[in-house]
Amino acid sequence: MKICANCGTQVPDDAVFCNNCGSALTESTPASAPSTEAGSAPVPTPAPAPVPDPQQGFQSQQGFQPQPAFQQYQKFDPSDHTADFDPKDIADNKLFAALPYFFTCLVGILAGIYVKDSEFIKFHTKVSIQYDLAGILAMLFIIIPIVGWIVGIVLEIVILVCRIISIVYVFQGKAKDAPLVGSIGFLKFGR
Repeated sequence: MKICANCGTQVPDDAVFCNNCGSALTESTPASAPSTEAGSAPVPTPAPAPVPDPQQGFQSQQGFQPQPAFQQYQKFDPSDHTADFDPKDIADNKLFAALPYFFTCLVGILAGIYVKDSEFIKFHTKVSIQYDLAGILAMLFIIIPIVGWIVGIVLEIVILVCRIISIVYVFQGKAKDAPLVGSIGFLKFGR
């Protein structure tokens, strides 16, 4: 067994590096060189193989090309349509785009008439129409006594939370489809 000169740990004879500290182990050469017989050529000793230095990492190895760090990809969100709109339109019409969520889609239609040619307001008015239709459908459950009342109230609370999420999206300058409600097939609108 060899002993590491750096930390004093015993390592196997065939080890190139210390298992404990990772330093390169140097082989001690015998004190006396082997004697050669008369008339025979001295046997050349093979050149020692280069020992990789663990401190240098993998870059010192031949043929190794360091690869760049992983590439960052932006996650594609199919419900996000923000890139489809003019940034100036978004910045100028955030308040008008949020009005339909606070009231009804009729206010959004009025805001769309007041601010002509704003695709951002039109988009959020369409999303508000989805919430209004979902709210009407949730109110139909209230016709059913007790269980329908509970289901209708829970659905209205879910729709209210989704409206609040959409209001946050508007003030962040995003144009995203309605959460939960926008994934219902018959409530989808074409862009």
